[in-house]
Amino acid sequence: MDTENIHGFVESLDSSIADLKAEIEPVLSTLLEDKISHCELVLDQIKIYNSHLYCVISILYCYIKVLGVNTDEHPIMKELTRIKQVMKSVKEVEESLKNKDEKDLKSQEQAKEFLQRTLGTKVGAAVTENMKSPAISSANFKGTHTKFKDEEWETSEKPYIAASGSKSGNASKSRATKATTKSNSKPSGKVTKPRNGRR
Repeated sequence: MDTENIHGFVESLDSSIADLKAEIEPVLSTLLEDKISHCELVLDQIKIYNSHLYCVISILYCYIKVLGVNTDEHPIMKELTRIKQVMKSVKEVEESLKNKDEKDLKSQEQAKEFLQRTLGTKVGAAVTENMKSPAISSANFKGTHTKFKDEEWETSEKPYIAASGSKSGNASKSRATKATTKSNSKPSGKVTKPRNGRR
């Protein structure tokens, strides 16, 4: 047996154990329940469970291998295969969620571009002062009063007053003429015959 090869394997094993201790120290320093309690998403909890289980099964697999046990037909291989399938499924779910988020973001960008082309303005641009004021102001509901000067009032009102005065004067003259005609009319001289012997 080559002693140099054995020393090489031992050194490699010692280095691998040191790396394993460095990697497993954060896992062993905190309780599993504490890590789960800080996870808000169910997917993160599943990832923690899978990571712990994979570490434990991998260590057992290495221990069995060191003992010289044939692992091809050992039940631990089925457990390793199951854990790998679960971890693969979780990764696929993560990729699906990531693609969905990217698709939603792309849809939002397309919607913004469509609005920009349709309206001719940039979506989310600063609001101008004209856009801040209401479309219909309160001034539209207030009555307007035009103030005329005295000269303008006299010029505009005199023709109306003169016309009204002439109409009323003509009406008075007409009534006076009718009254004079009625008073100057003479009696006809006819005597009304009494009815049924009345005198």
